[in-house]
Amino acid sequence: MGLFNTLSSQSVIKTLNLSAKSEAMIANNLANYDTPGYKSESLSFQKQLNQALAQGTQAVERVKGRVSVNTLSVQPDLNSVSLTHETTDLAKIQLLYQTAVQAFNYKTTEIKIVSEGRAL
Repeated sequence: MGLFNTLSSQSVIKTLNLSAKSEAMIANNLANYDTPGYKSESLSFQKQLNQALAQGTQAVERVKGRVSVNTLSVQPDLNSVSLTHETTDLAKIQLLYQTAVQAFNYKTTEIKIVSEGRAL
């Protein structure tokens, strides 16, 4: 078993990867705010990840998230990007990402301390 093959480590890594993917989708939505007919996309994965945690490491590794396309137009040009919605989602996903980074940093610090022969 590798150092990062634990359930908690895999869930942190999966959260980092999917959060980054979600941030990229939000950035794409914001970049297309003025594109007529553009339909915004979002990635949801937290519920799927929570369910996978109960099933073990392999289930966590299989989590891909679910992409949703917002077909409800909020602008006259049939564009579905809402600046309020996108910036709120971005703030939420950034907080999740930062929390996962802190958890990952804690794990690597823990490994460093143990490898140096110090007590936790």
